[in-house]
Amino acid sequence: MTAPPAAEDIPPTSLNALLGPHLRPVLAACRLHTGRPTLVEACTGGNVSHVFRVTGNRGSVIVKVRGRRFARLAHIATDPALIAVEHRALTLHHRLLPDLFPKVLAFLPAAHAMVMTDVFPDGRSWREHLDQRPATAEECTRLGTALSRVHHATTGLPPLRDGDGDDRFRAEHAYGYSLRAAEHRALDEACRHLDALPGQQLILGDTCPKNLSLASGRTAFVDLETVHTGAPLFDLGYLLAHLVLHHITRPEHLRPLATAFLDAHRLPGPPRPWRSDSLLATVAAGILLYRLEARTVPYPPTAPPGAAARLRRRVRQLLDDGPFTVQDVLEAAEEAVTG
Repeated sequence: MTAPPAAEDIPPTSLNALLGPHLRPVLAACRLHTGRPTLVEACTGGNVSHVFRVTGNRGSVIVKVRGRRFARLAHIATDPALIAVEHRALTLHHRLLPDLFPKVLAFLPAAHAMVMTDVFPDGRSWREHLDQRPATAEECTRLGTALSRVHHATTGLPPLRDGDGDDRFRAEHAYGYSLRAAEHRALDEACRHLDALPGQQLILGDTCPKNLSLASGRTAFVDLETVHTGAPLFDLGYLLAHLVLHHITRPEHLRPLATAFLDAHRLPGPPRPWRSDSLLATVAAGILLYRLEARTVPYPPTAPPGAAARLRRRVRQLLDDGPFTVQDVLEAAEEAVTG
């Protein structure tokens, strides 16, 4: 067994202030996989938990720590023990699909921390790539296929939380923070329709580019604290909305990319053609508003203010007039730049 790191082995980092007396056991767990830690870097993007990359002479691991308040939204209190729910979700998903999810290498409940494999081979999330370039059709096809595999693998599994915990999480977080944040009657109705769909099952809940790696030809999903029982259509619309969001200024790419993604995904159960699916379109529209208006959860802008404002107005008009299709949402995004 590798001994705990000596004091001189501990790199200076805010991980020290965050973990306090739990720093040594966490770094000892890292050292089993990295060798002597030489670098600790804070990873960007997480709203709820604090995430760090710990690197040594044998490689790197990811350390995730949950505090008493959201990492980037300090006004929101949380229970750090809830990291156990994400640990359960990661363990389950990695067992089912080890090529798509990181492996938990150590769970330290007293520290409210996990050590995981680093599934970002280039050290960057897909969000960071999309900030510099458009997505490719190959990436979108791979992503649609991977999300479909996840949905089929988790069909029929029991809720992740005890009692009615998944139902409360869906109502308060998945819907409350996102779809219902825009306070539009069409989105309230969409939540009711999602809940009424047959085949409720475990879904990921936060399929956005910052929680994805598509580097080096592989696909990986991270940040599973939002896994809950719901409708797979929510995940599909959530990711579609982010694909639109990151291509507002690249409208010529949007339709072929959205088509590649949606054509590659197969929802569990009877076929549900996406081109005529007004509920999918409404979910995507609601998530677009959630990100563009950023009432509760901040999201870095992906378009100039004028284009973002035009898209907000156009999406709200779609919701007012309804029903509408995915093609209408894509057209609204294209018009946001052209005016």
